[in-house]
Amino acid sequence: MEETALLTELGEAIDTLKTLALVTLDVENTHPLALPEPPTQDKVAAYERHMNALCRQVAPRLRPLPAASLRDYRAGFPDRAGSYLLELVNQLLREPESAGALSPAARKRLQGCVMDLREL
Repeated sequence: MEETALLTELGEAIDTLKTLALVTLDVENTHPLALPEPPTQDKVAAYERHMNALCRQVAPRLRPLPAASLRDYRAGFPDRAGSYLLELVNQLLREPESAGALSPAARKRLQGCVMDLREL
């Protein structure tokens, strides 16, 4: 696992989810029961690149989490997409094999990611 790549892609994905969440929160002009608008294809492609990069950095058994995040991002649900990333980060922080592969600074940044993802 390359921690710089992991942290970079995770940070970009979180920023993307925050942007989508802000758009979703614009409820003034929408019906209360309306489904969220999915993001545009170019934004989905960018998010897909982030998720694919994350998949390359994590253990194979954790790869379904970024895939599920991508699925929910495509549908326009940033909160659900973020919940899968939150689970991924929590797994990385809990697992002894990941803990040994991450520097203390990287672990601290991952803990910051947890806080960011909880805000979604």
